[in-house]
Amino acid sequence: MQKKLLLTYLTVTAVILLMLEVPLALSYSMNAYHKLANTQARDTRELAAEARAVLEDETRAAAFEERLRRFEANRQTTVILVDVKGRVAAASHADVDGTAAALHSSLAQALQGRSAGPSQHARHALWPGDVIIAEPVLEGDDVIGALGSVASGTAVQQDVVRHALLLLGAAVLALAAVGLASVPLSRWLLRPIRQFDHTVRSILDGAYDVRVRCAGGPPEMQGLVDGFNRMADHLVTLLETQRAFVADASHQMRNPLTALRLRVETLESGVRPESRKRLQQALAEIERLSMLLDQLLRLARAEGRDQSVTPVNVAEVITTRVDAWEQAAARKRVTLLAPDPDGTVSACVPGHLEQILDVLIDNAIHASAANASITVRHKAAGAYAQIQVIDEGPGMSAEDCQRALGRFWRGSNSAKREGSGLGLAIADTLAKANGGSLRLLPVTPRGTEARVEMPLCPGTAPATEVRVLVPACPRAAVNGRSPAEQHTATLHGQLAGASAATPAGERQPA
Repeated sequence: MQKKLLLTYLTVTAVILLMLEVPLALSYSMNAYHKLANTQARDTRELAAEARAVLEDETRAAAFEERLRRFEANRQTTVILVDVKGRVAAASHADVDGTAAALHSSLAQALQGRSAGPSQHARHALWPGDVIIAEPVLEGDDVIGALGSVASGTAVQQDVVRHALLLLGAAVLALAAVGLASVPLSRWLLRPIRQFDHTVRSILDGAYDVRVRCAGGPPEMQGLVDGFNRMADHLVTLLETQRAFVADASHQMRNPLTALRLRVETLESGVRPESRKRLQQALAEIERLSMLLDQLLRLARAEGRDQSVTPVNVAEVITTRVDAWEQAAARKRVTLLAPDPDGTVSACVPGHLEQILDVLIDNAIHASAANASITVRHKAAGAYAQIQVIDEGPGMSAEDCQRALGRFWRGSNSAKREGSGLGLAIADTLAKANGGSLRLLPVTPRGTEARVEMPLCPGTAPATEVRVLVPACPRAAVNGRSPAEQHTATLHGQLAGASAATPAGERQPA
């Protein structure tokens, strides 16, 4: 932007100089020509007055010619005197025929008793040329001859060129001065904008305490700086209040909920057999509410401040999470296969990739029908480590795949599925917090692909595939979740760490 400002300043200055100096140069050229013409016209009239005696007495012609030669040497002006019949009576140099030819029309006009001057030419001359003037030689009211002069415009042209070069040099110096003065001026103007850019990027990276601090700049920018800082303070306060409310409310509700569950469980021994089913339904609702509070806490932590990233071996994480789900899979006769560790290393907050995989594997297992398979792949894709979890369940429509990462969103096929609709929202938040993304894509002919991309550490590894065999799974619906558009945050994203990974063998509902 500084270059554009400098270019703007120089362009405006150049246009102003052009508008000033071109008319000035033209005016100087015209004035020089007029000065030459006026001086020559005066001299020509004086010589014409002296020439009357020469035409009356031919013996004076030699002295007059000597006078004309001195005049030509001093004024660079050729002069010729003719009588009333047009014959040359005296001349300032030997080339009489050439001079007479140049003066022919002007001398003819002068012999008719009219002065032939350059005024009609001088009014339109942009480049001074030769000045031709002829005056009649009178005796009383009678014309007895004519005297013509041709003044060279070379000296005037040289003077005009000198003046134009001076104007050009002044313009160059003016442009240089404006350019030098524009550098600190543009820096002064852009300093608050640079501070704004730095502050906005820092806030996007999770440094919510950074504010615009700029002592310089125009007064109008200072007001904008103050307004921006107040707005940032207000927004950060609202954000922190919202997160604190979600975390505090979820945490404070756990104790009363636990007490309620214990009291309901103590009623089990005194409940009649026909009412036992309703008691079990009440306990299931309490369990569901407890799970919802746990996930709200996890989501609040995931939206917290930035945490430090470390290198994470993707294949080892996949192996660990497959082992963690092995016990839950065994209850459904699910076989989980993990890849051998390789060199694909992602840069993310410790524990975040594990939690993302927990959500995706859990959803894939519950979405798969009997004898279906789940494929887990990972590979280096450009600057990211790409992890794919592909199931062969009923899948989701393209419209659902555009909405599914919203909180509490549950698809039409998930009515019988336990869960809160927060699992994918948590996974998406964790992915963005590490500068990555999570997307859901429909698979042809059926199924859903959950694709995670996390920033890759230097070095890549070939793709690795894991197939998770699911021989039996009574549920055939995916818990309602859909992908948000891919969002690439910075490595230290504005959203950061969540709670620790799900322990091995514990199923984390989504």
